[in-house]
Amino acid sequence: MLHNKDIVIISPVTLINIGLKQILIDYFSAGNITIYNDVGYFLSESPERYDLYFTFPDTFLLHYDFFLPRKGKTILLTDCPYPPSDFSNIEHQLYIRSEQNLMIEQLQNLIERTCQKISTEIPEELSHREIEVLQLVAQGFLNKEIADKLNISINTVLSHRKNITSKLGIKSVSGLSFYAMMNGYVSSTTE
Repeated sequence: MLHNKDIVIISPVTLINIGLKQILIDYFSAGNITIYNDVGYFLSESPERYDLYFTFPDTFLLHYDFFLPRKGKTILLTDCPYPPSDFSNIEHQLYIRSEQNLMIEQLQNLIERTCQKISTEIPEELSHREIEVLQLVAQGFLNKEIADKLNISINTVLSHRKNITSKLGIKSVSGLSFYAMMNGYVSSTTE
């Protein structure tokens, strides 16, 4: 199931890292597992290349801009059986204080759901320029302002917006802004 997936464990707790890695190898035939004890080092080493991320909620929150667009591929390692309300929208959580058999069963369910989600997610990707236009739309710029900022014509801006709307199926500016924020193209603290 996981033999061809790139998996990363981001945790400062060595014992959890070793134990989780061994469980993934022994029970799920995971092949390529990388462990990072330091989040900063992880973020400097092509972090977007992984298929599955294991990390703690505090790391997720501290690096929200990176993890939010990857929340469907992220499994949070929690030390309480019931997730805090801050993480109620994160459906993939592993209770690390479970006994081994229960943890393996929980992991089995999480991995199946995550891998199924990854395999069914084939959205049409936005081009680099479309992402730039989307970011500016989300920041509240008008078509003329976007054209001036990107040194393109208004017709080109309109064409990009039409393509973005077609690819995402979102027509309103507020919907595009929400999409941009939820997928990490802009942060909620954008000035």
